[in-house]
Amino acid sequence: VEVQQTTFAFDRQGALGNTVFLEFRVINKGGSAIDSLYINLWSDPDLGGASDDLVGCDTTLSLGYIYNATNTDQLYADRPPAVGYDFFQGPRVGAQTLPLTAFIYYINGTDPQSADQSFNYMKGLQREGTPFTDPNGNPTKFYASGDPVAGTGWLDTNPSDRRFWCITGPFTLAAGDTQTVALAIVIAQGRDRLSSITGMKFYDTR
Repeated sequence: VEVQQTTFAFDRQGALGNTVFLEFRVINKGGSAIDSLYINLWSDPDLGGASDDLVGCDTTLSLGYIYNATNTDQLYADRPPAVGYDFFQGPRVGAQTLPLTAFIYYINGTDPQSADQSFNYMKGLQREGTPFTDPNGNPTKFYASGDPVAGTGWLDTNPSDRRFWCITGPFTLAAGDTQTVALAIVIAQGRDRLSSITGMKFYDTR
């Protein structure tokens, strides 16, 4: 497999000036099809002080993000930003473009220790292969999919040094085929931690 990466940004105001774009061309240069292929964007963002971070996802935007647990951050003081990671263009499967299919997190120090554990994470499972469950006990592949600004739904708790994966897949990449996936990292700094989330999602939709 050959992966070609292009990274670019714009020096301007507004949404484009707060976004870094990542384009990946994934080419199967082998002689056999690759089935059950996932593409994921892993991040250890350390938003200011790393120990007070929370994460969440917005499935309607194919977006995973990190934000501060309080309005008192080690680096950003009372105005911590929020950072989002978006699949702008997922892999194409027939006439469909795959969205974000899983969003998972783990705490620094509990990283996967084998290929099997990494693959379980890619499938939206915990590293041992058991599903994540929401507060009602329902299996889910989207951790903390609630709305922190509105204070509704399933929200992340117990802040710590978070690491997370934004995942899309699975799909099959035939021998000689190419998939192009476009992602973006979007940042906004509002008057407080929650308005930063609002601003980040606003930029993400521009």
